[in-house]
Amino acid sequence: MTELLLVGPRDGPLTTCQRLVRAQSPDWSVLHCADANSALERLEQRSADIVLACFKEITEYESLFAQLSQSSPGAIRLALFETLPSRVKGAHQSLATRGELRDLHPILLAAAAVSAKSAQHEGLKNIVSRFQDVPSPPLLYFDIREQLDNATGTAASMAEIASRDPALVARTLRIANSGFYARSRSVGDLTDAIGLIGTETLLGLVLAAHLYTGLPPPGLRLETIWQHTFEVSELARQISRIEGGDRHEVGHSFIAGLLHDIGLMVLLQNESARYQPMFQKSGGDESELARMEGETFGITHGELGALILMLWNLPAAIVDAVADSHASSEHNGSSGQTFPLPSRAVMAAEWLLDRKLPRDADSLPSPLSGTPEASLHNWFEARDQLVSRNC
Repeated sequence: MTELLLVGPRDGPLTTCQRLVRAQSPDWSVLHCADANSALERLEQRSADIVLACFKEITEYESLFAQLSQSSPGAIRLALFETLPSRVKGAHQSLATRGELRDLHPILLAAAAVSAKSAQHEGLKNIVSRFQDVPSPPLLYFDIREQLDNATGTAASMAEIASRDPALVARTLRIANSGFYARSRSVGDLTDAIGLIGTETLLGLVLAAHLYTGLPPPGLRLETIWQHTFEVSELARQISRIEGGDRHEVGHSFIAGLLHDIGLMVLLQNESARYQPMFQKSGGDESELARMEGETFGITHGELGALILMLWNLPAAIVDAVADSHASSEHNGSSGQTFPLPSRAVMAAEWLLDRKLPRDADSLPSPLSGTPEASLHNWFEARDQLVSRNC
């Protein structure tokens, strides 16, 4: 049974949340405490899988979450705001009520899944409990996704929403005018840029731009990390197309490629003293980095990133592709046919870009070992064209 503890005034959105959860998840135990002190006293008697707080002041959230990280390390900490969400130290996610709390129940289900996964993995629970700075998906993402799901949504309507974020506009125009989308003329209009790069690409850029703005790792060049992630995402999309993927598979491959290093970013931000020397020692070899992560933290940054994206309530195909993104030749998985296409596409893109010149399939990750020679040839061709365009 999932244990949900609501903390905050009883005359606010938490009362609505309590009714919503009891109606949609009747097997859950839902308790409501009016303030932090009573919540902490309650947790001494009975643990919670999820703690959802709604306060007036940021300091109230941060005080509660600091104590929870010590007393209830397995609890997923959520901050709910009645207006736009703010960044809260110690929160695993910051959320907005968005009208009638229409998006809240799926996020609570995702938080319950993350809590259950953490409970089965001591290393994961330990590291997640210590996190003080975890990115939340921007509201812009949900607004654009709503337009994308709406039959009347157009590139112009999505451009109107995207224009709220100048950093996103600049990055979108930069990508549209890059070597990845060779054009005879420059693109200066956001609507034209979205029409060129596609709506799935825009969704991925919304999430990635927010991530790279919100988590500036000390002493590292963000553009270098960004360049790598965009190359992986673009190559994963091409591989997915080569393998006959449908629109959703191709889109999921691209977004997973853009987000495949979110766990790395979060570790750099939250575990800098231990993780930055490890990151630098790896010399850009992500297979070696994943090995050191497993020894130190008991989890790789791909697995951690997948956990964060579960909290974001992203599609399972994207979550799985991020979790599987850093497979090595010693990977314990079975043949590539057992992995969904987005997982294989991101895994292949990461492996191919780690070997930019030789066309050597000897170190092919075991989950990709069943790949036909013709497909491998096409993958290498796509990789070489991508690298040459970006030189």
